[in-house]
Amino acid sequence: MKRLIYLAILLLATAIQAQNFDEPKNASIPDEETKTATKSAEKEPHNASVVAAAMEKVFYINAKRAGLTDDKTKDLIKIIDERNQVLKDLDTRKKQANAPFSIEDPGTLFNFKIKEARNRYAKKISQLVTYNQYCYFVVDNYREEAIEKAKPEYMQLSKGNPDLTKDQKQKLYKLIYSYHLNQLLTNSYLSFDSNLLKPKLGVLRFNFEKEFAKTCKEYNVKVNESKGSTSNGFQWN
Repeated sequence: MKRLIYLAILLLATAIQAQNFDEPKNASIPDEETKTATKSAEKEPHNASVVAAAMEKVFYINAKRAGLTDDKTKDLIKIIDERNQVLKDLDTRKKQANAPFSIEDPGTLFNFKIKEARNRYAKKISQLVTYNQYCYFVVDNYREEAIEKAKPEYMQLSKGNPDLTKDQKQKLYKLIYSYHLNQLLTNSYLSFDSNLLKPKLGVLRFNFEKEFAKTCKEYNVKVNESKGSTSNGFQWN
C-alpha cells in the first residue's frame, strides 16, 4: 500500500512541476540605485510623492532583474493600477454604505467583492509573469519570515550533529531556508486559487524532503524521530 502511495505521489510530482526560486547571490544585496531610492523614502516616510518615486524606481529595477520586456512591464503596471483603483473604489463604497433595511450587512458584501477583485487581479498577474519573475518583485517581503521559520529547524539539526563541517551546515541551512521561502512565495503567487496552490505546495514539499533525505544520508546526519515527523525525522511547518 505504501509503495502505491509513493508511486502516486511520484506521478503527481512528474505531472505538476513545483517551481523553485533560487535567489541570485546578490539578490539580498540592494544595488546603489535601490539603496538610494529606499533611503530617500525612509528620510521622508510621510511625503507621499517621495515614497511613490522610490517605489517606482525599485519596481523598474526589479522588472529589469526579472528580465521583463518593456511591453510586459507596461502591461504589469496597467494591471496594478487598475487593481488599485478598483480596490480603492470598493473600500470607499464599503465605508459609505448604509443599508438599514438590508438583511446582509454592507461589510460582508463588500469584503466578498474586495476578495473577488484581489483574486481576479492576482490571476491576471500570474498569467502575465512567471513564478520566478514574480519572485523578484516580492521576495523582500518574505525573507524575514522564511528565516524565522528556518532558524529553529536548522538549530535543532545543527545541535544534534556537532561534527558537520561549515560547508555541510551551509548547504543544509540553504535547503531548509529555500523550502520555507518558496512555500511563502508560492502561497503568494497562487493565492487566487487553492485548487492550483495545494498541488504545487505538495510537490514543493515532496521534492524538498527527497533532497533533504538524500543530503542527510550523504552527510550521515542524525535526526530526531518523533510522532508525526516526516520520513527524514523532522517536523516541518
